[in-house]
Amino acid sequence: MLDLSERPVVDSHCHAFLPEKETSPFEQYLNLADNPVPKADATSTLLYRHVVRELSRVMDFRGTHEEVVEERTRRYRRDPAGHIGLLFEDAKIETLMVDTGYPAKLFSGYSIDLEEFGRMVPSGVREIFRVDIVLYELVKNLVPFDTAVEEFHDRMRDAVRGRAVALKSVVAYRTGLEMQRHEEEEVRSAYEELTAESRSGKHVRSILSGRSRHAKIAYDHFVFLAVEESTRLGVPFQIHTGMGDSPGIDLRVANPILLRELLNDAALKDARIVLVHGGYPYVEEAGFLVSTYPNVFMDLSEAIPFAGVGVREKLVGLMAMAPTTKLMYGSDGFNVPELHWFSAIHAKRSLSAALGELLESGDVDEGWAREATERFLSGNAKRIYGL
Repeated sequence: MLDLSERPVVDSHCHAFLPEKETSPFEQYLNLADNPVPKADATSTLLYRHVVRELSRVMDFRGTHEEVVEERTRRYRRDPAGHIGLLFEDAKIETLMVDTGYPAKLFSGYSIDLEEFGRMVPSGVREIFRVDIVLYELVKNLVPFDTAVEEFHDRMRDAVRGRAVALKSVVAYRTGLEMQRHEEEEVRSAYEELTAESRSGKHVRSILSGRSRHAKIAYDHFVFLAVEESTRLGVPFQIHTGMGDSPGIDLRVANPILLRELLNDAALKDARIVLVHGGYPYVEEAGFLVSTYPNVFMDLSEAIPFAGVGVREKLVGLMAMAPTTKLMYGSDGFNVPELHWFSAIHAKRSLSAALGELLESGDVDEGWAREATERFLSGNAKRIYGL
């Protein structure tokens, strides 16, 4: 097996965190459930056990899993930057590409300033700008349609002129990935229905998650506008695909294969579209799109680390179909630094195991394997996002 432990990584999709916002027991952050998971269940997963084992190693501390977690929490509270530095150096995390759509004050009650976050972590920090937040604010503030379209474009341009290296949408969480173009008057009418609901006091998130026809028409339209704008601005467009927070995500409408209309749209042929999370569990579908559309890429954030040892098999399948020039590492780390750190370690080991299998079978040679490693862990992200 290739030893990849010293290879630097670019985390192409993750989230910022603040030590003081860690208010739940540590094990609750190692799953994708919005509702509390019984402690016996949360501490019996492979992910939890693997994280604790690696924490014991990197902290040079021996004890039961409870004692290791207690020691970790004590050190993190006493010296957050020191603990983060220990972890990130161990994983060789070079750059974090941070989706600022979570946490966001509009829904989480707080946001995290990237300048502040950048001072706390020993890695470069770049922004992924989530366009959905702009749409939420426009509807919440009852902005008229024509002005809303103008402001929507202005906010994306301002973000890219600032520090954003990509735009992103989580439309999969709201009205689903099966999007299409609509006539402008139909969109205008749909948008006005949304603002009418907002005016009545209904929460904007529930309005846009309600699967009503007018919500879908408006959301489809703004996502198409955003992908078009990403092309003009010269940045990639990330689209959430596959699994996510449960029960928030409906996997029935999050399969990347549903993006057919958007991917076949002639006006978007030059857009660089990244299927975030690799569409897991629809990884094969995502791999098919990556292999057949020259402008489609994917990362395996969230599948790494939450799919655990299953990622090895998925990596082999992907490398059998998709060009290795289009596959990227990501963690989707959130709330605690251990997710960012462990994901990088887990990705290297899973990739090493997958490549070892291909080397042993004679399907690839070592030179190809080393090229694929560099591309997946950092090279592709640097090239695709212009880092």
